[in-house]
Amino acid sequence: MKINRTFIPFEVKLLNIIWCFDRTTNQVKVVLKDEGDWTLPETYLIQDEDALDATIRLTRELTGQTVSPKNIEQLETLTNPKRAVDGKRLVTMAYMTYLPEFPDMMNSTLELFTLENLNNHYYFTKGEKQLAVATVDTETEYYQKRLRKNKFYQVNDYVLKKACLQIRRSLDTQPDVLRILGEVFTLREARSLYAPFLGVSFHEIDNSNFKKTHQRLFREIGKTNKRGPGRPASLYHLRF
Repeated sequence: MKINRTFIPFEVKLLNIIWCFDRTTNQVKVVLKDEGDWTLPETYLIQDEDALDATIRLTRELTGQTVSPKNIEQLETLTNPKRAVDGKRLVTMAYMTYLPEFPDMMNSTLELFTLENLNNHYYFTKGEKQLAVATVDTETEYYQKRLRKNKFYQVNDYVLKKACLQIRRSLDTQPDVLRILGEVFTLREARSLYAPFLGVSFHEIDNSNFKKTHQRLFREIGKTNKRGPGRPASLYHLRF
């Protein structure tokens, strides 16, 4: 029996969730772009370029940093049939980039938004600006409940939720997000990174217990050059 199939043209885009850590405030941040709404940076693939190369290129164009492939993690590929623009299906590959250094923005339309967690719900803030993540768990549910049907292609709130949850699940096993702390870091900085993903303050993460349960992930390499009262903090380096 012959099955009639209709093949339609499609476009492929790449979304880049760029994470970084602000040592002046001990906050986790993500790069967003002002396009009327706050959106994640995106690009098309160019000739002789795979998704990993495109992620590295886009990160360099936006932040000036050339990151290693180990600082990039694939998140999800979005293929829902309702994702269409001008009659073309839109396939979107979402990747996460962990910047080892705090970025100097290369574009005036870019802003760094801070990750926060209220009642176990993630959102990103910049002053009075706020972007909350989606409340649904799957791409199908997202489109079923999406109200602004003319903006099906904008999935930033859904993708950011998936990113936060994927990182949270990896915190005790393979937390690549720790790479945003750079080559060396303190336990206070690591606890400050963990806190918003877990929905607690870093004070609620006991320093001694954290060191004991996560010692397989990093090793002590020295002390900070602290001046003044109190002991200098220990410095750590990732084992992976």
